[in-house]
Amino acid sequence: MLSERLNVFDDYPAAVFAIIGVAVAAAAFFLYLDYPIAVDVPIIGVGVRYTKWLAAIRNVWIPNSVIAKALSWQRTRASKPEDPFFKSFSAEFIHGFQEETQRLVQNQSSGIFSLFRGTAPAADSGWSAVPCFPLAIKVIARLTTYSLFGEPLCRDVEFLDMCCRFGDAIPRDALILRSWPAWARPSVAKLLAAPRLVRKLQGILYAEIQQRRSTREKNPMKDLLDFTIDWVDQRGEEYDDWHITDMMTNTIFAALHTSSQLVVHTIFELATRPEYADPLREEIKQCFELHGEGTKKALDSMYKVDSFIKETQRMNPLDASALARLALRDYTFSNGLHIPKGSAIFTPNAPLFQDERFYPDPQRFDGFRFSKMRHDPKLVSSCDLTSTNERSMHFGIGRHACPGRFMVSDEVKLAMVHLLQNFDFCVENFGPRPKNMPFGKFILPDMSAKVWLRPSTRGKE
Repeated sequence: MLSERLNVFDDYPAAVFAIIGVAVAAAAFFLYLDYPIAVDVPIIGVGVRYTKWLAAIRNVWIPNSVIAKALSWQRTRASKPEDPFFKSFSAEFIHGFQEETQRLVQNQSSGIFSLFRGTAPAADSGWSAVPCFPLAIKVIARLTTYSLFGEPLCRDVEFLDMCCRFGDAIPRDALILRSWPAWARPSVAKLLAAPRLVRKLQGILYAEIQQRRSTREKNPMKDLLDFTIDWVDQRGEEYDDWHITDMMTNTIFAALHTSSQLVVHTIFELATRPEYADPLREEIKQCFELHGEGTKKALDSMYKVDSFIKETQRMNPLDASALARLALRDYTFSNGLHIPKGSAIFTPNAPLFQDERFYPDPQRFDGFRFSKMRHDPKLVSSCDLTSTNERSMHFGIGRHACPGRFMVSDEVKLAMVHLLQNFDFCVENFGPRPKNMPFGKFILPDMSAKVWLRPSTRGKE
């Protein structure tokens, strides 16, 4: 019987086994070479980190609390009417939205829309077909890089494209790496896009840091990169400029996809629920009249707008779970539940949003659910999109809650306000809301769906 099984190898020429042997030897050789430079593999989350190679990774990292402090500093600036930051932030959104929309519409004639399903509207109808996700991620990339690096990087088309491709490559390459044994991952990573993009981004950012250092006395602190450079300089030789590039590269990834997906979900909900448009427009008008058009205070006062976004998030959570943790040792609870070392642990996220104990009639979309909850003094503190509690852990909870959630809130509100004020819009062909795409425990918007936009004449007759 054994000889019969071995005979199956007779069907393969000796050259095949020679190639396999060479491949194994080459893998071992490159594995040896890769050991000291495994840092080229982007370390985002526990899934890509493997303890056997921790010695090869640069083990000094700028704490996450620094970006939280930087964002807090920027949020304080945005709240001051005399500070030009938020006005410039809003202007950058409008500039980016108009430029990216125009580029996508113009490319329609060159065939780019063949990549997306559906048909374009008639040219004489006034409608333009725009692929929603490409528009959202490009605009969010502009706003993110504006906050992080300011001009001119936030308007560098090549740099923005690189940031967007980097955001795509990280989760895709992480899935590929996880399909390989740990010992092979450093070698496999050499063939993937993410490490190359990391090196390119870090090279650009390192050059930007050096340029800023040469002119620091002449220029005031304007963005998160300046804040981080100052923080590092105050700590002597503990960190260097490459540590800053590590932090900024990771921040780019963290900011892009979560924000852009929430923008897409919100646009889809608005486009298929026209009954909300007029009440939202009226609130926007009132807040601008009371607090000034385009101000941070006006944006923060838009409770119905905030509620609509939070309800969109409740019905379309990015992740079915939250608070991912890795058990570093065995642990047994008092009730006997045993957690073995190495186990991944999560708290529920999507199930909480559908729990009728917390949200009456949870399967019904109620865009003003949270603005109505504000009338209850016990619930008012949990009604903001940025609020975190045991019933809403989309942004985490406690001291590890996402520090960028306030910027996400501003970005999505700016998108809603701009669309409602300036456009009529609907899902392509006036159809139903594009279906979400489940991907493991993640819930993604339809990346190929388009919205139709038409300049509004409302109030301009």
